[in-house]
Amino acid sequence: MIKILFFAGLADAAGVREIKIDLTKPNMTIESVKQLLKNQYSSAAFIDELDKSFASINQEYVNQDTVVTENDEVAFIPPVSGG
Repeated sequence: MIKILFFAGLADAAGVREIKIDLTKPNMTIESVKQLLKNQYSSAAFIDELDKSFASINQEYVNQDTVVTENDEVAFIPPVSGG
């Protein structure tokens, strides 16, 4: 099982800030996790925010092909703008 954290507009689109999911197969990557989430939260707003988001595992930024392991904390963080 992994913990997934959503931030900013992504959390708004999901309606939650945190979920837990079971890894469905060994060697799942961030991209695989994103696909699972897109199937679970199929709204266009969620998918758009997820596609723009940066990913981190255990508070370190990672790329899309990084493997997620049991008990990891995965965060998806949309880019922020401001002035």
